[in-house]
Amino acid sequence: MRDEKSLTFIKLALISVVVGVVGGLLVYLTPPWFPEAASVEADRHDLLYLTLMIVSSLIMGVVVTFLVYSMWKFRRREDDFSDGPPIHGHTKLEVLWTLVPTAIVVGLAIYAGVVLERNEALADDRLRVEVTARQFIWTFHYADEDVDSTVLVLPLGREAEFDVTAPDDDVIHSFFVPEFRVKQDANPGIVRRTVATPTKLGTYPLICTELCGLGHAQMRAVVRVVPADEFERWLETQRNEGGPA
Repeated sequence: MRDEKSLTFIKLALISVVVGVVGGLLVYLTPPWFPEAASVEADRHDLLYLTLMIVSSLIMGVVVTFLVYSMWKFRRREDDFSDGPPIHGHTKLEVLWTLVPTAIVVGLAIYAGVVLERNEALADDRLRVEVTARQFIWTFHYADEDVDSTVLVLPLGREAEFDVTAPDDDVIHSFFVPEFRVKQDANPGIVRRTVATPTKLGTYPLICTELCGLGHAQMRAVVRVVPADEFERWLETQRNEGGPA
């Protein structure tokens, strides 16, 4: 009897692993839900998200397989109104299903912490941009260049530090560039930091994702990622013109 139960458990374990692997493959092969990744931080974010989804699919395969089997095998028969025989715990199994999930959660937490630390690390040659949100416009001050603009222009491949805030008499806004995977609230009177390192040339939307009033739908700006030499020419033009672009 014990050998038969052990064989059944092994079969279920193998089936659950197969189901989990199939689920993980489907997650991996499914077209991405996110927009195009256009920053170093976005690539790390997407890999972390994919890892979490695949691991979750494997766990779900194991849990659902044993759940479905238990619902079928131990269902109440029509002519059986008893409470069932008393069942004692299985110490080894209980230890196993405590240690394994703990190890998985701790491992994923460490991985996520490493990604967060790397995404927030500041490079010595970073570009500092002071981002101010107000109803209903974004303005950008390049702190080291003394340049102001209403268009966020960034050099390709150079880390940018965004110090995000809003005036004391304004409301909460949110700085969000989907292709960079960076999002930071703009709180009145409080400066919050986020970082992005563009990896692809192009034009991207900057969106406010906090309901900030009647003009919330128009609370947008343009982000342009350009080659480094073009960025320097743009800075020089802004200095000569002496006003926001």
